[in-house]
Amino acid sequence: MSVRKIPILISGGGSVGLSLAAELGWRNVDCLVLEKMDGLNMHPRANAVANRTMEYYRRWGIDEAISDAGVPPDLPANYFYVSSLAGRMLHGINLPPFRELNKLAAKGGYAASEHSWSPYLKTITGQHEVEKVLLDYVQGQDSLDFRFGWELRSFEETEDGVLCRIGQTGSDQDEQVLCDYLVGCDGGRSMVRRDLGIGLKGRSDLAAFVSFYFRAPELMQCHDFGHANIFFPLHKDHRGFLLNWDGGTTFTYHVILNDGEDWQDVDPVAAIHGLVGQETPVEVISTQPWTAHALVAEQYRKGRVFLAGDAAHLFTPTGGFGMNTGVSDAIDLAWKLQANLEGWGGPGLLESYETERQPIGVRNTSEAADCFDRLFSVMQEGDALDDNGPEGEEVRSRLKGLIESQEKLIVSSGTLLGYRYNNSGIVISDGSPEPEDHPRNYVPTARPGHRAPHLWLDDGSSILDHFGAGFTLLVFAAAEDEAALAAVQEAARDKAMPMKTVLVREEAAAAVYGSNYALIRPDLMVAWRGDGFPEDCRALLDTVCGNF
Repeated sequence: MSVRKIPILISGGGSVGLSLAAELGWRNVDCLVLEKMDGLNMHPRANAVANRTMEYYRRWGIDEAISDAGVPPDLPANYFYVSSLAGRMLHGINLPPFRELNKLAAKGGYAASEHSWSPYLKTITGQHEVEKVLLDYVQGQDSLDFRFGWELRSFEETEDGVLCRIGQTGSDQDEQVLCDYLVGCDGGRSMVRRDLGIGLKGRSDLAAFVSFYFRAPELMQCHDFGHANIFFPLHKDHRGFLLNWDGGTTFTYHVILNDGEDWQDVDPVAAIHGLVGQETPVEVISTQPWTAHALVAEQYRKGRVFLAGDAAHLFTPTGGFGMNTGVSDAIDLAWKLQANLEGWGGPGLLESYETERQPIGVRNTSEAADCFDRLFSVMQEGDALDDNGPEGEEVRSRLKGLIESQEKLIVSSGTLLGYRYNNSGIVISDGSPEPEDHPRNYVPTARPGHRAPHLWLDDGSSILDHFGAGFTLLVFAAAEDEAALAAVQEAARDKAMPMKTVLVREEAAAAVYGSNYALIRPDLMVAWRGDGFPEDCRALLDTVCGNF
């Protein structure tokens, strides 16, 4: 049997596998993607694309297509906590429409408000719609071979790479592929993780759900609350999440099952009518059961085999961190694989994937679980929620206070933007104090190991738009030392390390970045900053490229 050789094989073509393939395709790295299903999973799951994820998608030019595929961007982003759709509202969170963000952003300067932390807030687009856009992008990249109806059957690491046995789903015929690296993006029941013998740690079985995806064109006329991206029904008979996909005709109702309740015993139309408090036309499109967890793989890598996305961590969706954490896994991993394939990356790069991303998996799954615990705690009341007397007033007032303390579930830029790689061997610390890691509030900082801060430049672009696919050396106007720049640029060329130099003249940018120079990694994280270069700039570059 002949053996095909490829640089990278990705097992799993969901949102993370597609995002990893897209990043590799953008980098012109050859890879093969296998997805055992015959097509995309069209049952909506995640509904929020994080601001950080949209920053990656912006680089590929698909951010507008994703925002246009979801809730109309002219609609406000509302989140309502209600007893039921036939009852009372206890609390609401109102965010501006997507199209208003550019008007709110202070062009040419930095304002310490949430609307200037990123070019985006959360983009409300269903995961199934995101995957359509990703698939279209992936299928347009010459370096990518994406196959539906194909599966990875076994793999074995050899001296030459990872020998994989693959085949069409349902067929007995096998092919052999030898890849330099294998990445398991094959979901919560990952075969790759299982065959590596890697266990999961954390909390399992937080709650069981059944999810109904349905069309109900008159549902929004059945209540007086108006448009919302998510309704949280708090009455214990209706508790769960109702997600709005397109402004008011299609929805997903995630019903939290009671202990011992079988999802197959829940009638979808009856559940929806119970939530609404009246009959309305309902067309059920699909039904899927699922279980919420907060679990993280004990390892993200063995040799040349890596885990990403749900194969590496399992979430409860509260907060919208699952898919978005997985996409950041993919972006972190892609450039490191490319660097090793091209020879300018050292062994420390591949080691850093687990060092950097596993603590974030623990951090984010724990935060999502805390959001769920807090939300579930206010879903224990019954008819008292709608009582007109003193008992009802007391219950609603008490729950409203608890809900107001839970706004990090919706407004979570601290979690999404404020992660940091404190223990990474490829980040050079500058000794500056670490800002608080707060789930609600993000502190823009160019401290090494943190996300490179966004700000709007005088020409209306984001500073992120000027970063390259390789490293980017930001040089602020006060630091134009031609001899020092020439030395570091020559050192990068000698290493064949891709690095572009960007001169930034805005004083506001220099204030945010807090140094004369900042070296930005290919994944938009800060690798190093300083007011001058060390005498041995080659050692600096060796460190950030993992050559140690």
